[in-house]
Amino acid sequence: MNSRPLEEIDRSRSKTAIYLVSTGLLVGAWLLPDFLFGGYSDVVHTFVLVSLYLLIGRAVLGSILSLSWPTVPSLPADVTLPTVSIVVPAYNEGPVLADTIDAVNRGDYPTDKLDLIICYEAESTDETADIAEAAAAEYAHVRAIEHDDPEGAKARAVNYALQFTTGDIVGQIDADHRLKPDAIRRAVSWFLHDEETWCVQGRCYGKNPAESLVSLHATVERHIAEMADLYGRERLGGFTVFGGGQVFFRADVFEEVGLFDEEMLVEDIDMSTRIHAAGKRLRVDPGIISYEENPPTLRSWWSQRKRWARGWMQVAKCYLTSLPTASTVSPRSKIDATFTFAYAIVPALLVFLLPLPGWYLVRGVPTLTYLTNDWVLWLLLPVAPVFVAYLIFLRDAMAGLDHHPLEYLAPFTLWLYFGLQALVFVTALLDEFLFEERRVFVTTSRSGESDL
Repeated sequence: MNSRPLEEIDRSRSKTAIYLVSTGLLVGAWLLPDFLFGGYSDVVHTFVLVSLYLLIGRAVLGSILSLSWPTVPSLPADVTLPTVSIVVPAYNEGPVLADTIDAVNRGDYPTDKLDLIICYEAESTDETADIAEAAAAEYAHVRAIEHDDPEGAKARAVNYALQFTTGDIVGQIDADHRLKPDAIRRAVSWFLHDEETWCVQGRCYGKNPAESLVSLHATVERHIAEMADLYGRERLGGFTVFGGGQVFFRADVFEEVGLFDEEMLVEDIDMSTRIHAAGKRLRVDPGIISYEENPPTLRSWWSQRKRWARGWMQVAKCYLTSLPTASTVSPRSKIDATFTFAYAIVPALLVFLLPLPGWYLVRGVPTLTYLTNDWVLWLLLPVAPVFVAYLIFLRDAMAGLDHHPLEYLAPFTLWLYFGLQALVFVTALLDEFLFEERRVFVTTSRSGESDL
């Protein structure tokens, strides 16, 4: 797998036509058995209903549970703080890298216990290298490491940087993430509190919701994903995972389970799974906050979400059968992991069934009866995102966290956004299972703008 800028990705019409034809063939494959088996339409209809109700119910339950934030373990005044190494992989991150470095330096963790490693790619074509080297020259606890690997992607850069870490705790943050001042100290408190905790995940808070409609909806979507899904799993005692934007590890984790898998498009989810398989704990604390920049254009958003969707499918293929049978994983986590991996593929399958109402008409199935009986589902699809988002907004207000005024409007159109995202899953599924496209880590362009 290699890394390529977004601008180099093929956008040919012929490839779009191949996607459309392939999707049409798969839709036909879903509907063809209706000629052969009686009652097939009822089975498919039930599958759609159960899948959507489970997905909606999981999000609603997670948002309700997220109203209760964790009690952070207190650090005694005389505690000996562990050393912390923070790794920041950087490729063409000139617009945002300086702010990321400044945010770490302004934190409340003592710099004599802190080691900030900026691993910048030699292939960078902007001022990334200059910013990293200037910071290293100015601060004793900052090191600039050049990574010269044209075929490299994020996981490979992080693995390379890990050989230079010396801390008891190792953090990894993306180059566009600004940590809150108390983030490192808060993460450390969890490791000191529980020796079985190997990983601590915080929350990524969008900083550019007003830049575009795309970044606005992506910001609100991330609130839902971070709180109703990631933190909701923590509250349920389920299959907790971390996103690669910001995370902290006990340094021993890399000796026990190995480095990041450089062939995975979502190496963070793969590492999360391996931590669970090792019988250790991955905590999610939404009070550990970093501010991130969400994709501002449809093209950049599509490329990022497609990589995530395909990466989840890769992880699902690897662990769908092995993790739920592992003796080191709790029964609740096994059930949640099975649910999670299944839904890495289900959204694409549901898109293939969109022509179902028209097919009912052709086959003489009482379509109107079906649609009328499903009125609860049609009501929940637009209403549930609003309910979930506003519960999260309420909890954030209780925690003193602000939202841009536009974020309060976005939930009413999230159902359209999620419909578009389902199409992303379709192209990801085709690339992974049908075309077997080469896995490419597409880098996201940064603007450095912030609405906060």
